[in-house]
Amino acid sequence: MTYDALTVPTPFGAFTAIADDGTVVASGFTAGADELRDRLPDPGAEIRVRTDLGLISSALDAYFAGADVTAIDRLPVRMEGSPAMRRLWDELRRIPAGEVRSYAQLGGDRRHARAAGSACARNPVPLIVPCHRVVRTDGSLGGFGWGLPLKRWLLDHEAAAMGRRPEVTAAG
Repeated sequence: MTYDALTVPTPFGAFTAIADDGTVVASGFTAGADELRDRLPDPGAEIRVRTDLGLISSALDAYFAGADVTAIDRLPVRMEGSPAMRRLWDELRRIPAGEVRSYAQLGGDRRHARAAGSACARNPVPLIVPCHRVVRTDGSLGGFGWGLPLKRWLLDHEAAAMGRRPEVTAAG
């Protein structure tokens, strides 16, 4: 197996996406694909560095330029995990750009907020599977593996592009 990796500049440093035949399987705010190996379905596979990954490149460029922050939501992804984890990751993909949900909302109720937080923390495809769009019930940021300043920037970037303010949309 061989993966293709693309690294793009962002206002917050480099972002790398790793794909298998046009489907994103890992990503992160890092300048090197090797730093994402532990997120890959096959960590020992070869990774080819590319300068263009077609639709993936276009979507990332549009997102970071603010021209179309919804472009990343249409990228195909493949993630391996338990059925419960995959269900939560699917729910993450349903959160529209410019909006946020609480961990309790993501999990279905307050009793499942911790499971939702775990799904966010274990997300192998951050940004494209938008775990940054999940906040605490009180509206505070909660956690983010790449740092809270980046999470705040992503939320503000999306909200501004969509003409919204990032807020929890329902009681959590």
